[in-house]
Amino acid sequence: MKPPFQVFLLGTPGCGKSEVYRRLSAKLVEEGVASEVLRIDDYPKVRDCFAADDAEEGAGRARRYSSRGADGGWVVKDRELWDEVLRRVNADVMQERRKSRAIFIEFARPDMVRSIASNFDADVRASSLLLYIFCPFDICWERNLKRHQAALAAGIDDHLVSREEMERTYLNDDHARLHTLGMPFLVVDNHIEGDGVLEYAIQEVVALLKA
Repeated sequence: MKPPFQVFLLGTPGCGKSEVYRRLSAKLVEEGVASEVLRIDDYPKVRDCFAADDAEEGAGRARRYSSRGADGGWVVKDRELWDEVLRRVNADVMQERRKSRAIFIEFARPDMVRSIASNFDADVRASSLLLYIFCPFDICWERNLKRHQAALAAGIDDHLVSREEMERTYLNDDHARLHTLGMPFLVVDNHIEGDGVLEYAIQEVVALLKA
């Protein structure tokens, strides 16, 4: 692929999308595949919706997007939130595309095929690689919990999604059907300890993008 192109980083929250981005983006620049990279993550946009709910509740008005789960985490009550956020991501991608730039699009959804087909422009889909990062659900949940605890220790409320919501939304997904989108598609296994497996996968992705 020649820039501009996009890499969709897909997988359950906690699967390691940030680590894959860090390693892969560095390799793309190092090997001259792209002169610059940009990361567009949907989570800050989801967090903004939760924060807007906090403000509405603080003003005595009803929350639109979320409620509190039994364990104190957030539960999404308006499922349209997931598509609304991806439409905002798509708008950012269309605005930020540059001749020499690779854009990483990062999100997690159970229905990735529909989410991509319905919310991203055809031009974006035609110039993108799908990269699914596999990691078992329980490992992902533990990573999210540790990340949340570290944020709280630093005085930051990162709006942890509850275990109930994580299971309901992410326990099963349709990554086995991503090939039906007709886009280049690779799976990266990121649950094994150590760098060897992940580094091999990164080299495989770089080779595909250089082809």
